[in-house]
Amino acid sequence: MARAERAVFLGLDAMVPTMVERFLAEGAMPNLARLIGHGVFTRIRPAIPAQTPTNWTTLATGATPGNHGVVQWGSHLPGEPVWEYHRAEAFNAGLCRAEYLWETAARAGMRSVVVNYAGYPPTTEMAVHLDRLFQPARSYYDLAAPTVYHNLPDQQGGTLIELREATGWTNTPESKLPLLETEVEVLTATEGTGPRYQVLIWSQGGGYDTVTIAQSKDLQTQVAELSAREWSGWLRAPFTTADQGDCEGAFRFKLLEIAPDASVLRLFRLDAFPTDGRIISNPWLGQRLTEVLGPYLHAGGTCGLHCHGLLGFDTVDQVMGAEASRWAKAVHLAVEELDASLVYLHWHILDEMGHTFQARVDPTGTDYDPGNLEENWEILRDYYRAADRFVGAFVEELTDGQTVFAVASDHGTPANAKAVSLLNLFKTRGWVALSDDGRHVDWKRSKVFLSQNHLWVNLQGRDEGGIVPQGEYEDLRREVLTALRDLKDPDTGCHVLPIVLAREDAPMIGLWGEYIGDIVFVYAGGYRWSGDETLRLGEERLIFPCGGGNHGPMIPTYETEVSSVMGALILSGAGVKRGVKVPRDAQFSYTTADVAPTLAHLLGLAPPAQNEGRILHEFVQGSTSQRPDHPLVPTDRPVVKAPARHPQRPALQGDVTDEQ
Repeated sequence: MARAERAVFLGLDAMVPTMVERFLAEGAMPNLARLIGHGVFTRIRPAIPAQTPTNWTTLATGATPGNHGVVQWGSHLPGEPVWEYHRAEAFNAGLCRAEYLWETAARAGMRSVVVNYAGYPPTTEMAVHLDRLFQPARSYYDLAAPTVYHNLPDQQGGTLIELREATGWTNTPESKLPLLETEVEVLTATEGTGPRYQVLIWSQGGGYDTVTIAQSKDLQTQVAELSAREWSGWLRAPFTTADQGDCEGAFRFKLLEIAPDASVLRLFRLDAFPTDGRIISNPWLGQRLTEVLGPYLHAGGTCGLHCHGLLGFDTVDQVMGAEASRWAKAVHLAVEELDASLVYLHWHILDEMGHTFQARVDPTGTDYDPGNLEENWEILRDYYRAADRFVGAFVEELTDGQTVFAVASDHGTPANAKAVSLLNLFKTRGWVALSDDGRHVDWKRSKVFLSQNHLWVNLQGRDEGGIVPQGEYEDLRREVLTALRDLKDPDTGCHVLPIVLAREDAPMIGLWGEYIGDIVFVYAGGYRWSGDETLRLGEERLIFPCGGGNHGPMIPTYETEVSSVMGALILSGAGVKRGVKVPRDAQFSYTTADVAPTLAHLLGLAPPAQNEGRILHEFVQGSTSQRPDHPLVPTDRPVVKAPARHPQRPALQGDVTDEQ
């Protein structure tokens, strides 16, 4: 078998296989096309639920949620109150009960580089972590989230500023129009203080066209002078925050737009990140990367501003391009410095934008927008081009003939048609109690707690604060099971929860153990969950239309002509067969659990300790994978039955033995 000296796993969150197929056919993704031409492309089936924490953990361990313990966006630990399920720690290594592939590599003496991935804090000194996956669209280390400062009162989001006549300035420029001013504050991500800047708006030509940013109202303290669509250099300033303490942060400004009469002013600021290298778990390497490559970049928050209509795609594209270059160079440098054999990376942009834009092109969703179809397709195409460029940056930096590349997603993002409010069903039956104002659920007084695909009975003697007596457990659970199984969409008559299982029956879908709910369930395609926000929205219906795209609730094999819940996998490089074509039906047999053992095999390692996936031998050079051609030879034989002494009573047929 051909063996790889290095494995590079590039996780593109919510990369949808149907989208990849479409844009490959259009020629919009040349880097992925080259990888596939030298390897293989296939769908992979997500573990239930088809969510970010569960499946990135599966992709790194080869274990399913019942085994690794991250059974939803977080985990409920036995003995705690049922409403505590550690949502904020969903990516924390402390919740994972399976061995990560980089721990497997460490046992074999191999070093790893882990970038913006689940599994932090580090569990081995042989793996260096760059950033940590905290909230998918943002970094754990951000000192200040990105924003757009603007003077548009009707604009939703961003940071509203007010322009006024400039006073008290010294060393001012010669302006064709009266000087205007404002102040911008860099608000910290957690409690604390960041820098404030004085902003002077002035005219070099026929209208307002220049913005100067200064530390005070003395232009000798200016840090940037910008015209429309111009970026500042990196600004460095002191921050004090509750979680990062005192440190220096770096960020940039871009003047997006300025109207000649200053009626419109929009000024974008990037996230602020520490400059002392703390973003990397190896302090020496963190300082080295900052010295060589400059300040850290993370495009997730910038993408979010575009999704909310505050930024044009051109600015997001610039940030994503800079991020791709910086991350790829950082990984290359780290790999060389550490002589690392494994890279595991997560990039969230396709998920961030998919929740907004993907539903607009899918006729099965409520947000389908036929009037702007081409515009929305072009936005999706642009983001997939950016993803292709991101992958290309790593391929360019790390290709050496001995490296295997795996590009994979944890799930897709199909369109939502309707939402389901189980709270509205449960409150009428007395299973959940509401706050006095009716706007929240009082879980302490509720008989059940539900979150996403799981429901727990608030049981005495098992859960802290439990209120349901042990003797009532089975009857209550039976009633809840029946109610969930009977729930139908009144418009179609279809069941919205096609899978509803008691805890003891859930192993059949990969969920077992003390961390799962007393009941688990999966939604039909096009339906999504909801929470207590329905109480505050005043929504009384059990099932109602909703927009956007989603993943997690739905059956993992659900696909439309446009989108899919399924993930995608590309394998290419050392040890991988070239040009493998996988039939569409066969693609549903591959799972997110199969990736880690396959990469381990290509590196000459045993699979991770709790691995449940299989090695994809059909994609590996030197492996026997061809299906055997077994001819069908008739084996039926005539059997003479003795005449019955007495007529046999008719009986229901069961298996073959019963029939005989």
